[in-house]
Amino acid sequence: MDPPIRVTKTHRIALLGAESSGKTTLAIELTSALRDLGYNAAMVTEYLRIWCSEHGRTPDFTDQEAIIEGQIALEDAAATQFEVLVCDPAAITTGFYSLEYFGSDLHLEWDLLDRYDQIFLCDIDFPWRADPLRDGEIVRAHMHDLIVNYLTESAEILTGSIPLLSGSTPERLALALALLNLD
Repeated sequence: MDPPIRVTKTHRIALLGAESSGKTTLAIELTSALRDLGYNAAMVTEYLRIWCSEHGRTPDFTDQEAIIEGQIALEDAAATQFEVLVCDPAAITTGFYSLEYFGSDLHLEWDLLDRYDQIFLCDIDFPWRADPLRDGEIVRAHMHDLIVNYLTESAEILTGSIPLLSGSTPERLALALALLNLD
């Protein structure tokens, strides 16, 4: 196999999706696969979890901007060291949850999507996994619909398509790798 063509800037891959939709599982596998292909790749974790741990609570509306800024800061710091980032999740995810929980689209900043070279949406056909920060399968389904509907209604402002990754982790990984364009 020929060595991969080196990217000239940090290539950012973002994962969108509701809670327990397999974003983290895919991020881990995709990062590993990219490393196996010879890329200097890293996974950027979810800042929300760090924030909740540091503050001992879930955020309220006034904390949303800090969550977005924290996610961006993690990504920007990693971009100084790695040529490919797998971001779990995309920074705009905070905006979707702000819309759901606080009824405000103030944090749905579409330019946040421009930070990424490629974006994948994880389907909710992935097995549910309970977690102290997760609300439940009904909320997962509702959030998935909210994200899909918002992306569909706002398609005119999106510059590219966002593929839906469904199926098992190996199926999702294979599709993501097939769709990646690291030029």
